[in-house]
Amino acid sequence: MQHSKKPKFLLIGGFASSLINFRGPLLRALTLKFDVYATAPFVDQDTRLKVEALGVTCISNNFERTGLNPIKDLLAFRQLKQEIRAIKPDYVLAYTIKPVIFGLMASGKKNVKKYALITGRGSGFDSNTFKAQTIRSIVKRLYKRSLSNVEGIIFQNSNDEIFFIEESIISKNANSTVIEGTGVDLAYYHASKSKNREDLDKIKFLFVARLIKEKGIPELFEATKQLKKYYDNFEVQLLGWVDPNPGGISKEEIEAMDATGVITYLGTTDDIRPFMDNADVFVLPTYYNEGLPRTIQEAMAMSKPIITTDHPGCRETVVEGENGFLVPTKNADVLRDRMEYFIKTPQAIRSMGIASLSMAREKFDVNKINSRIFEFMQLTNV
Repeated sequence: MQHSKKPKFLLIGGFASSLINFRGPLLRALTLKFDVYATAPFVDQDTRLKVEALGVTCISNNFERTGLNPIKDLLAFRQLKQEIRAIKPDYVLAYTIKPVIFGLMASGKKNVKKYALITGRGSGFDSNTFKAQTIRSIVKRLYKRSLSNVEGIIFQNSNDEIFFIEESIISKNANSTVIEGTGVDLAYYHASKSKNREDLDKIKFLFVARLIKEKGIPELFEATKQLKKYYDNFEVQLLGWVDPNPGGISKEEIEAMDATGVITYLGTTDDIRPFMDNADVFVLPTYYNEGLPRTIQEAMAMSKPIITTDHPGCRETVVEGENGFLVPTKNADVLRDRMEYFIKTPQAIRSMGIASLSMAREKFDVNKINSRIFEFMQLTNV
């Protein structure tokens, strides 16, 4: 690909599909003023073609997103460092743990303006096993080293910003800000105008996330099992993919849950819109260390009421009783009660869905989110 004399911008992501699904509009906007490069682990051909169709040079790297092999990480680090030296970027923005730590360190110090986007702490900061504590200690030290040489740090919720300061990962004088959410393309995620959900004979609850316990799958299963004793006019659907995360639930375990008839497992998809459009209420009882869940933003853009947890990154998406409900983490009983509300009061689905869409337009329009990122990075002409 031929490049002009524009300044160069490098985006470093944590997994290949996120370059398009989460950051496609950002990349597209950047191409107006920059020669843009994007890298993520093990980029497949389909993703590469989609990224390059935006006018972006796409580079695959060898970081394993959840891997803990230091030798593999060191080799991947050296390879990425060579790639970055060849690019000579003027700006670098990295998101998720390994890109922020290794990607920004590989970017060097001279004449590069580096920014970090913290999209959540991850599950490693919750567990108290010896292994988890050891990994957490190492990650904190690496974070501290990497973030000491950046121009700015973006958090997706204020709790994470406070945590990083209290744990002395960053200084309280660091140039940091909170920009809630990744944002969604409201023209792409929109509800079907032909649907009429006023007279529902069966309420469909939809869960979309990686298949890990901390996303609240055990609590959702238990709440649904309790409701099945009294109601048969509802269905709970799970859409998600197996994840090698330590809290991961295997496909066999999910299929066994599906076989009980309590929940319906829909498998995986590259396009959640038909499933979201067919659903009535979005439910995510997570206690994972989220930034601000993308799937909730998508559900709001598609006019769905939200049931999620009173948890950092989630509580920012719900005005209690207006567009949905917040439930305590790890509490199947309250989750059951909130789900029951929609079963018994289906007329609330439409009004709460409209409130979700209004909130998405105000807070989670991807163009507004990207403008705030550009403003923080002092890229005001983009």
